[in-house]
Amino acid sequence: MLIGILFTHRKAPVKVREEVFKILEEKIKEEKPYVKEKAFIVTCYRVETYLFIEKNKEEKVINELIPKHLIPYAEIITSPSSLFEHLVLVCTGADSPAIGEPEVQGQVKKGFMEAKRKGWIGKYLGKFFEKAISVSKKIREEIEIDKGSLSIPKIVCMYIKEIKEKINDLNILLVGTGEMGIAISRYFVKEKIPFKIATRNKERKEFLEKHAKLDVILYNEKTIPFIIKEFDIVIFVTNPERPLINLENFKDNKRTKIIIDLGFPENVSKDILKIKDIMYHGIDEFKKIIEERIKEKEAMADYVKLRAKREGKEFEKWILKEEKVLEVIKFVDNKIEEIIKKNGNDYNKIKKFLIYPILKSIRSSKPVEEFIDKWLKK
Repeated sequence: MLIGILFTHRKAPVKVREEVFKILEEKIKEEKPYVKEKAFIVTCYRVETYLFIEKNKEEKVINELIPKHLIPYAEIITSPSSLFEHLVLVCTGADSPAIGEPEVQGQVKKGFMEAKRKGWIGKYLGKFFEKAISVSKKIREEIEIDKGSLSIPKIVCMYIKEIKEKINDLNILLVGTGEMGIAISRYFVKEKIPFKIATRNKERKEFLEKHAKLDVILYNEKTIPFIIKEFDIVIFVTNPERPLINLENFKDNKRTKIIIDLGFPENVSKDILKIKDIMYHGIDEFKKIIEERIKEKEAMADYVKLRAKREGKEFEKWILKEEKVLEVIKFVDNKIEEIIKKNGNDYNKIKKFLIYPILKSIRSSKPVEEFIDKWLKK
């Protein structure tokens, strides 16, 4: 049976996903007799495990893979059609915070190919991923869901890129490593814009240095005013209880010229607007740009859900039929052993009491015939 254990931006905060990633990165490598196929998919917004397992083993798998305190953050799907529908929504970008983001399909495909390379993929997950990726590609091409896709992180990146083209030698600091911070850093990396990222959390610093290869600075409320003095552009994406930066902090700061504050509550006190040499941008400026685009994208996402649901039902028909064949094969294996114990290796009796009744009762007889022939030749 298929099962998906999903930790996504909808239910699991960044810290939870990072903890889950560290655990599953190792546990997914362990061989379990009841886990027949597996794939591990990681993007900025999700850590997802897809498995094909023996029937009635889902509870055992979940308890062995996921610590109890993390299970409430997971979405667990055992319906083949629902899981297929989910993967199509992911691959099209319809399930992303920025609807239609183009990178996610490539990330899913990369995870699938990596699992394939390791020998983790067989007939069932192979069909599952190949079909979902193919369907999502068709949908993307039909409705051009990724055309002109905008999000606050992408707009910020475009803005910084434009400035960099005019003034190349700029030091950029991104303060905060939550959803928004990670999304902006991903765009910076993609556009080859040099930057440093600051976090309060030592474990997060180590994680981002190791897995994302980012240049990370550790800060606290006392040190951040001094740190920003070394940068021309500072982008704040944290959610502090009170502003981290105020007018007083800019008395001897002659370098910082552009402040972008995407936090709520604000990271930077509005009194810095009194400083003529500093250009300040708040989150509302970026939100206005994408409001109309979001309405258009939401309509597209609804269409994707309809298509994904239809394709999911077709996939479910296929896999339920295949699972039935597996059950029959297991039954045949046990029955043949039982008959041979009583009658010896008499092929005619096996055909009479077992094979003919089975072939009459199911349409997909070829896998059964192949199995029996192989078994009898041993």
